[in-house]
Amino acid sequence: MNILLITVRADFGGGPRHVHQLIEELPSDFNIYVAFPQGKPYGNLWQEHPKIKKCINIPYRKFSIKYLFLLRRFIIENNISILHSHGNGAGLYSRILKIIVPQIKVVHTFHGITNNYSSYFISCIHKIIGRSLRYLTNKFILVSNGEFKLGKSMRFLFTDKSVIIYNAIADEGLKFNRYDNKLVIISLSRFDFAKNMDMAYRIAKALRNNHEIEFVWVGDGEDFVRLKQKSVEEHVNINFIGFTEYPMSYLKNADLYLSTSRFEGLPYALIEAASVGLPIVATDVVGNNEVVLHNYNGLVFKTEQEAVDAIKKLSINADLLNRYSINSRELYLKTFTMEKMISSIVDTYVQVLNQ
Repeated sequence: MNILLITVRADFGGGPRHVHQLIEELPSDFNIYVAFPQGKPYGNLWQEHPKIKKCINIPYRKFSIKYLFLLRRFIIENNISILHSHGNGAGLYSRILKIIVPQIKVVHTFHGITNNYSSYFISCIHKIIGRSLRYLTNKFILVSNGEFKLGKSMRFLFTDKSVIIYNAIADEGLKFNRYDNKLVIISLSRFDFAKNMDMAYRIAKALRNNHEIEFVWVGDGEDFVRLKQKSVEEHVNINFIGFTEYPMSYLKNADLYLSTSRFEGLPYALIEAASVGLPIVATDVVGNNEVVLHNYNGLVFKTEQEAVDAIKKLSINADLLNRYSINSRELYLKTFTMEKMISSIVDTYVQVLNQ
């Protein structure tokens, strides 16, 4: 079976990471072809990856008629059976390709649906495109129940052509036992609008007089420098790590995970936190609330004050923190293992091909 994976991003993020997992983990009887933009980190990794039969470079987050027809030629020359697109930009390519190469089977993974647009005009355009493209899709993969419900309400999909397959990560073991009196609260994040690190900053600021709480932020982005400077000026106890290719070591040295995302698909960072046994405090949004089950392995919140209160509660209740920790690990093993994800995706490919 020849599969073409297509993404218009190869930088750090959930979508490119998911594509990399498929390249690494799909069984050897699948012939993998990939369309992607050049650049770090994944673009460089995929260019010479031993499991990729052949690749084609496309523009970064940009639709091009020229590359649409280059992809058409690539599909025909390599006898591609299934085109699996990841994210909105790739989904535009894949569904238009269905028109000009009608025999191709199209599987599309959204990796996050939002109704949070910058203007009413942009909202209308996105909805018109999304509702039109659903007719050119053989199978929709949703990464959470919340994403499925949102996609259904916005009419971006057909229920009978949809399957929910949770994101997953490989098991790298449990967090370390720490014996000091600090409560280390970690966030792995891009510093941008979606991740809402300004809210995380205000939460940390509200707790700055509690010297037994330390915040550790791992990641980078447009808001990083501004928030770091602000923390120095206002004496807020945040350890800014910056970007790292191996954040797991920081997760394993933490006691609690904090997410302030405005919207998600199904966040890898929260799955990683659960996998090592971290309790989680997170915004009550799509995706987050399927990795964080309220009062089971953490607490979800709607307001900053609720987040501050949740952290205060956990900082003085070691038994509750430990119970949430055990439950996080159990939830990961039950729901978010790599074996479950890959098996479900393989089943989806076989089903689509046999339609």
